[in-house]
Amino acid sequence: MPKTREKTVNIRDIVGIVLKRKWLMIIPLIIVTCITYVSSYFLTPKYESFAIIWIDTPSNVSKELVNILGREQVGRESGDERKRKLQGLQNELTSQTYLHQLISELNLDQDPDVTKTAAKMREENPSFSLDELKYNIIVNSLRNQISVSEVGDNQIKLLVEANDPVRARDMVTTLTKILEQEKTKYEMEKILDNQSFADLQLEKIEFNYQQMIDSLTTAQSRMTQLSLPENISSESNRREILSDIDNTKMEINDMTNERERLLNELKSLDLERLRLKYDDSIINVRTEIDEQLVRYTQLMEKYAWSEQNVVNVNIRLNDNLRLMDVIISESVDRQFASYPENQRDILKKYFSAQEQLDVFHSRKTKLEQSLAQIDRRINQIPRLLAEVAELERKVAEFRRYSDAFRSEETTVSILSERAKERTKYKIIEPARVPLEPSWPVKEKILSLGLMLGLIFGAGAVFLVEMYDNSFKKVEDIEELLQLPVLATIPKIERLKSIRQ
Repeated sequence: MPKTREKTVNIRDIVGIVLKRKWLMIIPLIIVTCITYVSSYFLTPKYESFAIIWIDTPSNVSKELVNILGREQVGRESGDERKRKLQGLQNELTSQTYLHQLISELNLDQDPDVTKTAAKMREENPSFSLDELKYNIIVNSLRNQISVSEVGDNQIKLLVEANDPVRARDMVTTLTKILEQEKTKYEMEKILDNQSFADLQLEKIEFNYQQMIDSLTTAQSRMTQLSLPENISSESNRREILSDIDNTKMEINDMTNERERLLNELKSLDLERLRLKYDDSIINVRTEIDEQLVRYTQLMEKYAWSEQNVVNVNIRLNDNLRLMDVIISESVDRQFASYPENQRDILKKYFSAQEQLDVFHSRKTKLEQSLAQIDRRINQIPRLLAEVAELERKVAEFRRYSDAFRSEETTVSILSERAKERTKYKIIEPARVPLEPSWPVKEKILSLGLMLGLIFGAGAVFLVEMYDNSFKKVEDIEELLQLPVLATIPKIERLKSIRQ
């Protein structure tokens, strides 16, 4: 049997295939490169602006201050500590306190696209207001746009990415200003009065210590007064009150329509000028109803809306409303006895609708006022909690100082060292308007297009060669026919030009 030749890969064959199919390589390369490069002009550019800030944190702490603070001399920070501080600064800059000020100062919430997005989200989340959704969208977006990195010893780089170069610069500048303001505000709270240190220093510390205790006691007392039971401050209780307010509004609307309808009937009968004289029974019932409405304000801050005490007031109120209908009906029968019964029925319904409408209005007002008072108390709790925590920290701090001053005399450096320990933020490289977008980078996109074009071209050549069944070498014919080739006629590329 004839031997079957083993197929080998020849570089010349590969080069020949590439040259033969060169247009299959060149055309995808040109098309894909052009498409990727042109598409870069349709991408929304992003601009980066940054500021470099120097953080001065002195470590020259006196021995007396070390003893008072109960810690050792501050040494060089480790890499993990620097990373934690950098992450803490990143979290601080992207906190709601900073971002809400940034949004307010630059009017970022006035963007119509954000408003449209928030409106669509509100369709799925009707319990949230439009402003809340807008702020959530903007805050989440800003957190992805702001980054902090370390660029040197005690130097950080605050970088902001935005679709507009001026907006990027303004955001960096404003955020840097907010950082300085917030840090200054925080540091000022810790500054002690830098005055001459003398024998009266201990007395002064004791005086301040007592003041802090008094302030803490006052704040805790206010907290106790403002605190509401969990069942009253809960969201479920608030929803029940709001539901009752909405039901009252619906009743007001229905009763208003009913009164207008009855008034039109009276006008058709020329009875609209008639007035009901209030006797003692009507006045007594109405007085009791008003007293029950006043109790709402008192009960809502003591009991949940679904508790029996509040339910009983509602039951008595409804009973009195029905009683008032009966008394009005009797009064109409006495005062308008000469009128036909059908006209008296209309008058009864009309006067009753008037009184009920007035009661519903009063009830709605009382409920809204009581709910507003509850909301005010609830909203004051977080601020008071922060105030109490800060006062407790200061009380503990003054207690440590008082104990230290009792044990030994210290020098005036305690105040100066505390002042030196304060962190200072200075801008050494202000933000500028970027002249070129940071993304898309057209050189990278062009390189990507070239690589993709080469890949597609090589794939096209591979597929064409794989499905090409023509003979390419003499060995292919000999292998197929199992016969030797006696002669070949070479292809003369320049024969045609010679003949011409």
